[in-house]
Amino acid sequence: MSEDNTTDRKTVVITGASSGFGAMSARELARAGHIVYAGMRATTGRNAPAVADAGEFAASNGVDLRTVEMDVSDQASVDAAIATIVERPAASTWSCTTPVT
Repeated sequence: MSEDNTTDRKTVVITGASSGFGAMSARELARAGHIVYAGMRATTGRNAPAVADAGEFAASNGVDLRTVEMDVSDQASVDAAIATIVERPAASTWSCTTPVT
């Protein structure tokens, strides 16, 4: 990545990012300077703590890690998540403590 972290900065979508390898991958890619969308189901329900953790991680590390509601077993959910991601500005330094809807 370039010194200013913008030339090679990518927007990355990770599914299953509420825990395990998905969460670890999301955090490492965010640390590397990318805009990362951590896709997970039930962002306002059972995975609300994971959403809060991602927001805390983003804030404390100064990275661009965003959560987004996404159920990969539901095409409408995936379509909605991707549409939301495409509408968001890519160059901003923004992180969320609540899911992108």
